[in-house]
Amino acid sequence: MKCTNCKEGNLILKDEVTYVYHYKIKDTGVVKNSDEEGYAPYLFFNRDLKDFRQIVQCDHCNKEYDFKIQKDYDQQMVILKKAVHSNGALDTHPFA
Repeated sequence: MKCTNCKEGNLILKDEVTYVYHYKIKDTGVVKNSDEEGYAPYLFFNRDLKDFRQIVQCDHCNKEYDFKIQKDYDQQMVILKKAVHSNGALDTHPFA
């Protein structure tokens, strides 16, 4: 989908996510769930979601269109496409 701002770039959906990962530490001070090479960042026992943002951004002019995908992905993308082409605000409840 082309950007309506610059007419050259393509729109890209981005997820910006921040997590806090939790790791257990042995009495020796080493991370408990490590592999043979040492610390393994994917072997956490818990993670907390701190922030989540979805944006649509042009890969040429970097204009951002705020958008959050909810339950029905296909319907939401149709709404997004109509809003981008109309240069209007996003209405995620057009049938209410």
